[in-house]
Amino acid sequence: MIVATTTVNFAYLTGVWVESYERFKAAVRCGERIAVVVPALDAGRLGGEVYAYRDGEDPALVLRDAARGCPQEVVYVDGGTTLRHFEIIKRAFPHAEFRLADDLLREMRAVKREEEVERIRTAVAKIREVLEAVELSPGVTEREVAFRIYGALYNAGLQPGPILAQFGANTAVPHQEPTDKRLQVGEAVVLDVAASYRGYFGDLTNSFFYGDAPPQYAELLEIVREAQQAALRSAAPGVAAREVDAAARRVIEAGGYGRYFIHRTGHGLGLEIHEAPDISPGSGEVLRPGMVFTIEPGIYLQGRYGARLEIDVVVREKGVEIL
Repeated sequence: MIVATTTVNFAYLTGVWVESYERFKAAVRCGERIAVVVPALDAGRLGGEVYAYRDGEDPALVLRDAARGCPQEVVYVDGGTTLRHFEIIKRAFPHAEFRLADDLLREMRAVKREEEVERIRTAVAKIREVLEAVELSPGVTEREVAFRIYGALYNAGLQPGPILAQFGANTAVPHQEPTDKRLQVGEAVVLDVAASYRGYFGDLTNSFFYGDAPPQYAELLEIVREAQQAALRSAAPGVAAREVDAAARRVIEAGGYGRYFIHRTGHGLGLEIHEAPDISPGSGEVLRPGMVFTIEPGIYLQGRYGARLEIDVVVREKGVEIL
């Protein structure tokens, strides 16, 4: 039996995002059966087997009712469960052995149903439209550009996630958040945008030069593009995720920039921006149909500029498809 209390795993099992704050909530799964325990004020948002409790009532008793008929010798609990909520679970199942559910849930969520893939595809398409419509001008700040992108995503029906608008030397810091730096002609630009559609994230990054690019930047960006294509060609069902990373890394190393590729090649996408599979040198995962992940190699020359290109792909039976 799995008892999932974190908002994201609850949403995965039920299809409904419920933020109950300090109040206890849980999705209980045993076999194909799913029951939910929620505060009474959230009960109307869910269908199926719903077990509600009012403020002042003990949710442990309701959880015990929700799990009636389920094997309770071993209870798997997701690792993000707060200590306060774990105490409720322990009261509900005083004789159980508790184990982490993270590997089980990670395995479930790593392979997407087609409905999930289509939500990610919609998110990606709308993000791409927003990025293509971004207009830059000398003097605009990173914060202003990020704010415009946020509004455009929201108006497009997405829930904006992290938005990175970086100019000049800031592009050499992969996770540099927007600042008050103003754009000047002759600077590198990185726009990294994540947003979700009906709970599922897309994540795209564009890099370019505002003005005439110096030869080294043009070379660097072309190497990043070739690395991305190499990773894309290597990806297929049955391929180790680390081999996809290695394919991109070989191109960048051959170009003389290996020491400047300082992060993994990609990460999984779904209900969270970063989830399975992990496309990194140390990954032990093997690609399977239905997995969705980013391919985003980058090169970063500190104090000067950096470039990253990011696409999102889904593994199919015979290869991968760009979303």
